Amino acid sequence: MIGGVELGGTKCIIAVAKSPTDIIERKIIHTDRPEVTLPKIFRFLNNFDIENLGIGAFGPINLDTQLKEYGLLVSESKKDWKGINIFSEFSNNVNAKISIDTDVNAAAIGEYSHGSGKNCDNLVYVTIGTGIGVGVLVNGKSYTGNFHLEAGHIPVPNPDQISGVCRIHSECWEGLASGPALERRWNMQGSEIPENHIAWEKESQLIAYGLISIVANHSPDKIILGGGVMKQSHLYSKIRLDVNKIWNDYTPLVNLTDLISKPGLGSDSGIIGSLILADGGPAQI
Repeated sequence: MIGGVELGGTKCIIAVAKSPTDIIERKIIHTDRPEVTLPKIFRFLNNFDIENLGIGAFGPINLDTQLKEYGLLVSESKKDWKGINIFSEFSNNVNAKISIDTDVNAAAIGEYSHGSGKNCDNLVYVTIGTGIGVGVLVNGKSYTGNFHLEAGHIPVPNPDQISGVCRIHSECWEGLASGPALERRWNMQGSEIPENHIAWEKESQLIAYGLISIVANHSPDKIILGGGVMKQSHLYSKIRLDVNKIWNDYTPLVNLTDLISKPGLGSDSGIIGSLILADGGPAQI
């Protein structure tokens, strides 16, 4: 039996399974302070005899298995979590072999194996919600580089000169286009904003700016957009039009409906990817 944990900034999904797509039981809990959240996860997992555990965690997190800091959350992206070592916490409380990757890399792995990313050697998964996270797979393996990617914090144009919400970089992509940025700018949650509101034209453009940087830097086969903001399904067509306009035929792109797509696994991308990590899934490069 295998276990998976998708440790997100807002919620945590925990599951045990016979295989990544054969889930026996799952639980969703709110991501609170570590001393509240972690014991709830451990209690759930310890009800089962699992051999391997995959964790897709928010970051920034150290993913170098050769260092004693492996699993260490190094920044205050989530209040009270900086300095928590995810690997140590789980190793000391769950009797299983543990593999860790970022939550967005785990989502990319899930989509690559069982979702919209099948047959895509170079795949990008972007989650746009509480923050903006980007996971990149190269030849089906997580690309981490020297640390791991934090593409949600790339600078993007800010034509309306709005104030960003990122506590670290202010007007980065996450600071301008995440769910909290959308809510602060328009004084209502995304789910409350009418489809014909100008907010979605502005949001689409800001998302497209970040995607253009991804296209220019990674030239992926596919970009999958997930997260709470992307539950507004009308955004996909708007974003494709803006990407096409901004890129301006500089290089040939595949059909934009194929290039920019919804998650085939819906909200299960991350937990299935975490279970794939437990099941000996794609290694990092």
